[in-house]
Amino acid sequence: MILGEPVFDLHGLLLLKKGAELSKKNISMLKSWGVSSVIVDGEFEDDDNQLYCVDKKIKERINNELKEKFSEVLNNPVMEEIKRAACMLLLKKAVDNEQRE
Repeated sequence: MILGEPVFDLHGLLLLKKGAELSKKNISMLKSWGVSSVIVDGEFEDDDNQLYCVDKKIKERINNELKEKFSEVLNNPVMEEIKRAACMLLLKKAVDNEQRE
């Protein structure tokens, strides 16, 4: 799997660049930093030991839906954080639904 977007920790520190290959070592490192999901390009393998990996197209769709719903309040930093949290929950739900199919 190849990262479709860079991965940052909670403080904004870059952990892996876009285009990095997700090796077992990288996955272990990301988990140790508290990263529970990443955006990948293309198809990905279904493995219970992996991170939640989300196709870039799904993330774009979810982001667009949330931008529309939050369009009138995005200048507010608190609402922007709520939007970000909602995005993460919807991404996790999308992955869970894909894995059940």
